[in-house]
Amino acid sequence: MKQYEQQNHQQSAPDRLAGDVRDESYRRERAPYFESPVERIEPRPGMSGREVFQAMWHGGGPVRTLASVYLAWEEMLQRPSQVVWLTIAGAYVPFGLGRTIGTLMERHFVDVLVTTPAQLTHDLTEVRGRRHYHSSTEVDDDELMRLDVNRYWNVYGDEQALNTNDDVIAEFCETLSDRRTYTPSEFFYRLGLWLNQSRHKGADGMLTTAARLGVPIFCPSPADADITSDLAHYRKRSGRRIVLDPIKEALDMVALNAAIEDAGGRAGIVTLGGGAPRNYAQQAMACAYMLERADLKRYNYGVRISLDPVATGGLSGSTVSEGKTWKKYAPDTVIAEHFGEFMGPLVQITQALLDAFSTTSLQPRVSIRYATDGRMVVTVEGKEVDVQKEYGYA
Repeated sequence: MKQYEQQNHQQSAPDRLAGDVRDESYRRERAPYFESPVERIEPRPGMSGREVFQAMWHGGGPVRTLASVYLAWEEMLQRPSQVVWLTIAGAYVPFGLGRTIGTLMERHFVDVLVTTPAQLTHDLTEVRGRRHYHSSTEVDDDELMRLDVNRYWNVYGDEQALNTNDDVIAEFCETLSDRRTYTPSEFFYRLGLWLNQSRHKGADGMLTTAARLGVPIFCPSPADADITSDLAHYRKRSGRRIVLDPIKEALDMVALNAAIEDAGGRAGIVTLGGGAPRNYAQQAMACAYMLERADLKRYNYGVRISLDPVATGGLSGSTVSEGKTWKKYAPDTVIAEHFGEFMGPLVQITQALLDAFSTTSLQPRVSIRYATDGRMVVTVEGKEVDVQKEYGYA
């Protein structure tokens, strides 16, 4: 207590409450703080989504930080040889955003997708023409359980329809070999190709769009959802061992970024939410040492929207700048971060990007395919690279 009192006493009050504006040195020191005035945002009829974000950039607080996320994303797409990774968590597919992600892929606003298997399960359900339904949060969940109705906050899902995915996955697995392993990304790629030609397809989705365009879908926890527990059930029923190899996927992800940089490009990340998808994408640079690639420049954009607070110490809330210390981002990284929910802004950002590039047809910066033996072949700058052979791993 005495120490506190002593310190407090030493911090004596200033001699004056305000400076003398007649003092030139005082005026000069103050001036930099007043160079960029906040502009009042005035909506008007006919504004495009892009114009709204441009106006928001001149505001302050969360209005400005959200605008910074959009503007950084647009800037990435304007740079030559710039690859955009999108990592996304949360129940965005049941909430209606599966086709939004499809649009981002189709317009080449994202080149790589990292997400959870739960959302791929929901996507498979929608690809098959099944739907999700509006609900209320004021419901009897015991009654829903009895009736086989799943609830995702204010959305219902039909568990009976979801369960029929089991037979679809089993049918798909009959097209796979049990004499070799598959990375989760290859599994989802081949599933998307198969669905595009399948009698089960009733709509387009993330799986089908990604496979058609060669957008890799990386998944950090492949067994953590029905789409792969269905695979486990297939093993139990058939006795066939279709095996996923997430270890090779980690190498493929690092090799993908190496191929991008070796072709003269750079990669940046847009993170929506946090969790495992965020770290999975970030470690694709942090683990460059596995290929003896200390020369990789790391991600040059860190763009994110998250509700997770930084002070808990968890990765979901950690700042992009903190990620530099883990060798995930470059010293020259452009950082744009907004604290908030991402699903509403994602719809707005997608619309604004469509406005910004309405007369420009972006070309894919990178795409992938899988050879019959499971090798990931990357096309970057028009050249195919067998990354497993190029970077020397099994």
